[in-house]
Amino acid sequence: MSAPLPDPDAPAAILFVRTQRIEDPVDLLEHVPAAVSGAWIRHGQGMVALGTAWSVQTTGPHRFAAASAAFRDVADHARIDDEVRVRTSGLIALGSFSYADTSERPSTLMVPRALLGVHDGEAFLTVVGVEEEPVLPTSWRDLFPSPPVPSTGTDQLELEADHTPDEYQALVQEAVLEIRAGRAAKVVLSERTTVRSPAPLEPAVMLTRLARAYPSTWVYHLEDVVGASPEMLAQTEEGRVFSRVLAGSRPVADDGELDEVDRRAFRADAKELAEHAFAVESVVDRLAGLADELEVSPEPFVLRLPGLEHLASDVSARLRDGTTSLDVASRLHPSAAVSGTPREDADAIIARLEPQDRGGYASPVGWMDAHGDGQWAIALRMAHLVDDHTVVLQAGGGLVAASDPVSEHAEALAKCRPMLRALRGESPA
Repeated sequence: MSAPLPDPDAPAAILFVRTQRIEDPVDLLEHVPAAVSGAWIRHGQGMVALGTAWSVQTTGPHRFAAASAAFRDVADHARIDDEVRVRTSGLIALGSFSYADTSERPSTLMVPRALLGVHDGEAFLTVVGVEEEPVLPTSWRDLFPSPPVPSTGTDQLELEADHTPDEYQALVQEAVLEIRAGRAAKVVLSERTTVRSPAPLEPAVMLTRLARAYPSTWVYHLEDVVGASPEMLAQTEEGRVFSRVLAGSRPVADDGELDEVDRRAFRADAKELAEHAFAVESVVDRLAGLADELEVSPEPFVLRLPGLEHLASDVSARLRDGTTSLDVASRLHPSAAVSGTPREDADAIIARLEPQDRGGYASPVGWMDAHGDGQWAIALRMAHLVDDHTVVLQAGGGLVAASDPVSEHAEALAKCRPMLRALRGESPA
């Protein structure tokens, strides 16, 4: 059932928000609490959160609009005292949305009770009271102490994929046949792997390991998702929007890099370039009506991550007045990088071949401030948290007419590697 838009006559909760500067340098990754309720970290900067002061959960095709309207109402009534006034200070909501309109998993937008942030080297603490002034701690370390050294992980993980390699490759072949028959130009298929551990799996430990191992990704956690995304769906600041499009991938053995000959071949590969072009075009087309003066990378560049290289393009534009980061994320989701093209045809094929609810996988995850600016990545390289001992990994790749099932299966496995390493306590080679 779709969530109704918020009742405009219902009184909004009044949040009292206070942000104070922290004079000492803060290593954010040394202060991720065991009870972390949310996180957003890149290159050691961002935020970690404790508790929940306010949240809204929405479902259905209007889930983005409903969540945005509810937060705008709260932001309009909030009383904000921000002495720092940098990006991510003041009133901040963290969000995780579900992939499909029909998903039973609720989408969530949440304002934490306390947030420790670092932006451009400046550290701060934000605390939030509901209907009353918040109580400031004597020291920020009272809320965000250095946690105990985590365990070294475990190699005794039990992994169970939804399909055998032959079964998954057969599904890939079915999708490729649909493409060759003209029913879609590109389809993104994914595979799920359930991971069980004899030792408890702690989100704080997982996200800290991911942030240390993959500092150039956007490491996120909220509700039941944790991961390290290389793909920025929508970032807005001061009237501009930025989106990084990844489509076209090459696994690399032993966390190495492609040599120059292979990288040139990758950049010139017709199959990879076709897949990438679909993804870029989908972003450009969907920004129409929200933004002007679009600028696109003149040609794809190679984004190098441990064990995987991607074709990437950056898109930027000037936003039209009144457009928020969540408006942009809603318009762009799902991009051709995670769905396919045409979107409706690709989603119909995905629904048939991949009948499990994607939940928070491949969907917008990020944050937004009281003015509507924010960052929304695509929830990739991720796990759904099922219980203290169980997570479900999900990864896949884009398919076009020339796709090879064996290579596509290898790519899906490579994209699970970051989360498996975080669970095992391993570092990239």
